[in-house]
Amino acid sequence: MSNYNIEFVNELTSTNSYLKELVKNKGICAPYCVYAGAQTAGRGQRSKVWESQPFDNILSSFLAEDIGPIQKLSHLNNAAIISVLNTLIRFDVKHVLVKWPNDVYISDKKIAGILIENIVSNQIIKTAIVGIGVNINQQNFGPLEATSVIRELGYSISVIEFLQILYTEFYSNLNEDHAYLNQQMNSSLYKQGEIVNFEVGDDIRSFTIDNIGLDGKLNVISSDSKLALEHHKVKWVK
Repeated sequence: MSNYNIEFVNELTSTNSYLKELVKNKGICAPYCVYAGAQTAGRGQRSKVWESQPFDNILSSFLAEDIGPIQKLSHLNNAAIISVLNTLIRFDVKHVLVKWPNDVYISDKKIAGILIENIVSNQIIKTAIVGIGVNINQQNFGPLEATSVIRELGYSISVIEFLQILYTEFYSNLNEDHAYLNQQMNSSLYKQGEIVNFEVGDDIRSFTIDNIGLDGKLNVISSDSKLALEHHKVKWVK
């Protein structure tokens, strides 16, 4: 894919919110991407704020349409994550890992995150807004355990070039075989084979991470059984 349908905006409250408004009011169609130099109200999972130095990072949202049944949510998530993973690898970033369900890590530090918002009708995903944030040339993250491309490589890269490659990867991976994307997720799975604590309801439980299933659930092993964790029902505990 050599043509890029990307809208560049200096500052937005949120690229996801802006793109949703474009879909609602202007009827734009995929492929379409919005990039913001800065966000004043960037969002992550569980209402967390996505902190970013202006114009140093990827703050973007991608429009996807006609995804199919709601069961294909895991495919959409995998396509976004593997696109980030492959783009980072294209820039020679090493030790890139998938932290279930929708983050990308280098060792134990976050470098990217995904936030997907869907318009669903009759159990069919009509439209998806796929927010992707990647730390590129930001060096200072304060107390956050985060990293960036410049921290990993020791030099800055072009944010726009990274975005163009990410764009091509994302729209290509939407059409990839689901089992293949799932295999890629598992080949780079963060903490695979290790014991990790999760908050489950009011309890803290320890599980050994096994793999990510085709349904997007995290398959784990406890002392007495195998379980499949759903991301909206559990929370990682450091």
